[in-house]
Amino acid sequence: MNSEETIGSFSDENTYYVLKGRFKSNSLNFYGLFLLIFNPESELNSYHIIISTYSNTYDLEPHISWENFEKYILRVKWEGNFNTGMTASLQDVIKQNMFDGSIRSQLYRDIVDYNYDNVDLFMLETIYKTIQDKNMILETGIQEISKDDFNLEKIEAISTDDSKETMIEGSSNEDNAVMLPIQLILAPVSGKPVYELKIGDKIVAKIIPNTDRSNYFIDLLNLRMENYIKPVACKLVDIVAEDKKGAVEIIAEIGPGIFGKCIEDERQVKVRLYNPDVDGVVSQKEESVSKEVQDFVPPPELKRGEKSIKILYIMIGIVVLLIFLFLYIMIM
Repeated sequence: MNSEETIGSFSDENTYYVLKGRFKSNSLNFYGLFLLIFNPESELNSYHIIISTYSNTYDLEPHISWENFEKYILRVKWEGNFNTGMTASLQDVIKQNMFDGSIRSQLYRDIVDYNYDNVDLFMLETIYKTIQDKNMILETGIQEISKDDFNLEKIEAISTDDSKETMIEGSSNEDNAVMLPIQLILAPVSGKPVYELKIGDKIVAKIIPNTDRSNYFIDLLNLRMENYIKPVACKLVDIVAEDKKGAVEIIAEIGPGIFGKCIEDERQVKVRLYNPDVDGVVSQKEESVSKEVQDFVPPPELKRGEKSIKILYIMIGIVVLLIFLFLYIMIM
């Protein structure tokens, strides 16, 4: 049941621990993946979970690197190939367990000690609350990462080249650029009026979670909190206004190939500027994305349409079959 891995040796004060796993219920036709990341303070840094009826979900083995494991789960979520109700149910159970300090501490100790028996028992009992199958199959893997390696893998600082003030149409990332809807964070007292904004200014904005793609990148950048989306620092690359009184279209770079766009009707409102003294640690993390992640830009949003067409064909086939069956019964 356990997945053996080659693990480096790090001090507890400088080590992230990752619990990866897959499970399946053959009788109920459910397949799932989970990824729990604990920081050096034994707190849950982030977690990702999916439950699906697609059997190929179980093909991903827990011994692969945590970053690829995470990207796979996020891609499945983005494509919509999972059971939303069952996934949400398991997420709630795990969230509730992690809010309990004693439960979380015990699980963390078992992970640090590589006590797979206790870890597997805990996860089986947890998953059973959502998928009630006593014959469920579970496989887990534990991985250690140094704090520095984790930060290098998860987040890599965006280039700070001040000369990079090109428009998206002229950018080398044009082919793979992703445009997300954003909302400006306002600062009525200390902010900068919209009409004074210039290309190159660093502002603070929030990605609006109104599309699958937006939610994909919110999760990828670890911006989702409990009922809250954290703001992110971004750099203005284009400001367009048709006239001196009309609305202003603002385009900002969130990360390599990742842009945000909004339209602001009021030019007098003051936008919060990025302040390294105040936002330093958090913003450095949120304005960054690893090169591996940059290479993993999702495909255009066509898959949902393709799935809809397939579903339509299936429904038409079922209707035609029912008509033939009805005619056959009438003739007999």
